[in-house]
Amino acid sequence: MGRRTLLLLLGTSLLVSCTDWNAGWLVIQGNNAFQRGDFQRANLSYLSARDAGAASEVINYNLGNVYNALGETNAALAVWNRIGRPADEELAFRLAFNKGYLLYQRGQYDEAFQAFRTALTLRPGSLDAKRNLEICLLKTQSFGSALPARTRVDKTDPGETQKALLDYINRLEGTRWKANNRPDSAASSSSDW
Repeated sequence: MGRRTLLLLLGTSLLVSCTDWNAGWLVIQGNNAFQRGDFQRANLSYLSARDAGAASEVINYNLGNVYNALGETNAALAVWNRIGRPADEELAFRLAFNKGYLLYQRGQYDEAFQAFRTALTLRPGSLDAKRNLEICLLKTQSFGSALPARTRVDKTDPGETQKALLDYINRLEGTRWKANNRPDSAASSSSDW
């Protein structure tokens, strides 16, 4: 099922289950704006739908997606964490999967592992959730629960390996520059534009 279909399905189910048709229509408008990449309009539509009394689980999931698309990962996680455990299994799977992906991108591999594990229990046949779970497990075993702290490298005194690499690159670039500046005997100046 594609993302557009899911958003339309969630919006339609919200429209049918709501007593306030306006709130359902606002969700559909928000879904449409999100698909077009108009995240500001989508955000406004979702917030208006939430104020109108629409189903908060769907609205918070969609708002989290908007914040995630805008790069506001803290806001996305805060909104998604308000949902808890959704009653709709499809929404619960999508929520766990998206949270896992976002946590993985932030380097929080233990939390991402748990989120993908939840997604996999909801949909055991999901190959993407299985792959991501395995990747998180490998990262956790390699790095621990978070990215390792980087050691500060003094930029004024490069090590022997860095010096050798810089010398090699300098020689390569010098050779390329000389090769590009040699006159080509086969090409005459009359063939230029």
